Amino acid sequence: MPKITEIPNPENTVLGEEKFVKKLYAKVETVHTMFDVSRSTVYKWLKEYDKDNLNIKGLYIDYSATMTLINIAKLEEYLLERHKKWM
Repeated sequence: MPKITEIPNPENTVLGEEKFVKKLYAKVETVHTMFDVSRSTVYKWLKEYDKDNLNIKGLYIDYSATMTLINIAKLEEYLLERHKKWM
């Protein structure tokens, strides 16, 4: 039997009512912190994607001139394909 070091309470117990959400889209300001690169690097990736999308569709959505949402999973996929292209 495992040794209990802390008594169960609502903060440390999963009751089944919680919802776990994986973020699908992020703004450029968030993406650059997630990948630890500059904002200009993220914009450079988007420009390169516009020239050659490497068969990856739907990387980002432009809602307006100031609002661009990037699909995180597609960005990771694009960066992997881009890396393979350089090799």
